[in-house]
Amino acid sequence: MFLMNQILKTQTSANTITREKLVILNFEGGSLIKGFTRIKAYIWSDGHPLPMDITSNLPSNLEIYQLYQQWSQKYQKLTELYQNFSLPSRIKIKKNQKTNVSIKDVKQTITQIQELEKKWRSLINNWLSCPSFARIENQLRTKIKPSDKVRLIIQSEDNLIQRLPWHLWHFFSDYQLAETAIALPEANRVEKLNIAREKIRILAIFGDEKGINVEADKKSLSSLSREAEIVSLVQPSRQELDKKLCDEKGWDILCFSGHSQSKKDGSTGSFCLGNEIKMTIEELENSLVKTIKKGLKLAIFNSCDGLGLARQLTRLHIPAIIVMQKPVPDLVAQEFFQNFMQLFASGKSLYISVREAREKLQVMEDKFPGASWLPVICQNPAEAPPSWQSLHGIYQPNFAEILTNLELAIEAETRLTPADKTEALKQVEILAELGEFTSQENQYSVKSAIRILRGIVAEYPAANLMDGAVEQLLTYFLQQFPS
Repeated sequence: MFLMNQILKTQTSANTITREKLVILNFEGGSLIKGFTRIKAYIWSDGHPLPMDITSNLPSNLEIYQLYQQWSQKYQKLTELYQNFSLPSRIKIKKNQKTNVSIKDVKQTITQIQELEKKWRSLINNWLSCPSFARIENQLRTKIKPSDKVRLIIQSEDNLIQRLPWHLWHFFSDYQLAETAIALPEANRVEKLNIAREKIRILAIFGDEKGINVEADKKSLSSLSREAEIVSLVQPSRQELDKKLCDEKGWDILCFSGHSQSKKDGSTGSFCLGNEIKMTIEELENSLVKTIKKGLKLAIFNSCDGLGLARQLTRLHIPAIIVMQKPVPDLVAQEFFQNFMQLFASGKSLYISVREAREKLQVMEDKFPGASWLPVICQNPAEAPPSWQSLHGIYQPNFAEILTNLELAIEAETRLTPADKTEALKQVEILAELGEFTSQENQYSVKSAIRILRGIVAEYPAANLMDGAVEQLLTYFLQQFPS
């Protein structure tokens, strides 16, 4: 079951709640060539912890497949032309690249890319307007207001579906506070250690800087020094990086600036530390698992072609990752990172911060076409996206969020018998119907539901996910009604 937390963010200026709607589009197998015979849409829109769901499908679309291949080839050609003109990107230059190119070559390639990009909007919207998928869009527009904040997650194993420019779907033009993310089909949460931190802790890794300017990224981070403890590693060795990742205090945010690349199929990636040292996520897996358990919430790879890195990190269950999905011009990387960090630290949500920082790149697209297409959020569907406030420890989960966590934990527990899982989910539905249980009668019903849930947990000592979620519910109830 591919369920996620619905986030209800409490505003500090008043006792009002701004609901951030959540939509998951789960592509269960298929491809652009074969079509997608089963797409499940989960929509959290009415404050209820359980989603409504719709099943749909999409036909094959060879035009989109071919357009992506053409666009990618032209984009790669432009990257190589710019590198030969000493306009750097955050991907390593191949030693045998030719250097006899002209301004005319560059302008011609930019024009070709821009012509291809004009086709994208109509092709994607025509595809998503087919009658079968229109059912999903109609429900979205019925259940969600244009003024709502919306997190729309594309959940798929297919590499190409994850790379499509989903922001061109006209839904995002009408919903200005909506942003898209990608996710893999399977999701899980890592049980976190409770480590108190006085400040947000950021580990900034500056790798091989040949041909690029990482000083701009350093400056962007230094502006946050009043609120965050920033530790920088400049071209560290593998041993230095491994040791710092395992720091006993843990980290909230991990940033990497430098060169990186992914395999063509997006399955894996690597990044350059410097001195010709290439690292993979697999090589750092043990130390990354430890720092995720200590509370790492966000990883930002401000480097080229990062979807392979994101895919590997996602399998370690980090809450959120931001990467560039293609080779990124150095100036574009600098601009995005500066704008994103400013917006995120100002209190805007992760999704809104990425959208606004991404859209600010549009002014650069006369020289760098597709710049605003590059930043991508990779979301762990089992975790809420972090906010600057939550990293500070200001944010506390509310009732709806706790119930969604509990439901997800129950669904994820493979140890429960079908009967016990059904009974546990029934108790979640009862709790959802009771609401905030302010009356004495409701409190009695909540106690009864918690007793049943704890009884189920007691039969399965290894059911750690459900155990933690039930204890979170109990803690919330006792805080509200100590007596």
